[in-house]
Amino acid sequence: MATSAQARRWAKTGATQQRILDAAIEVFATRGFSAATMADVVAGSGASIGSIYHHFGGKNELFLAIFQQMANAVDRRVEATIEQAGEDADPRRIFELHVRAYLEAMWENRRLARVLTSGDTPAGFEVVRRDRMQAAFRSWMTVLELDKSVRGQVLSGVLVATMAESSLMVAGCENPDDVPAITDATIELIGRLTA
Repeated sequence: MATSAQARRWAKTGATQQRILDAAIEVFATRGFSAATMADVVAGSGASIGSIYHHFGGKNELFLAIFQQMANAVDRRVEATIEQAGEDADPRRIFELHVRAYLEAMWENRRLARVLTSGDTPAGFEVVRRDRMQAAFRSWMTVLELDKSVRGQVLSGVLVATMAESSLMVAGCENPDDVPAITDATIELIGRLTA
């Protein structure tokens, strides 16, 4: 059981970490990853350079922490949506709910998504992002029961690419009214491909 002093310290640590992440997101969004400096993050967060290195390490690790924050937000949104659907939902309905929840989470976190998909990222990040997306999408696609044939493998790749492109479109939207149209088109296309 944590003492009240420990709880306050942990709450402070969490608040400090979030303040640093928020500042880093702002700096990366406005300056780009390559041009951003740790001094920019220090200025934006009010945290010391030592605190930033203590919590995150260097600039690359800070960027990866932002990615993890985004991935966690998406996962929470998808899990909450699937829980609401219940265990008896049709597999295609479950997949549709995954797609909707994922794209809605991309819209809600579009500022982060834009930073993460800008192309101005740490070396090797695109591989990390692609692998994470593929793992998530493939776990969702298990409900579609695609076979392991060459055709099934190609279809799986096409579905991952479709989801990746749809997520980029949603993150790039300025108008929230465009998001449902992109989501519906994505679901319709996936339905045709997997019929």
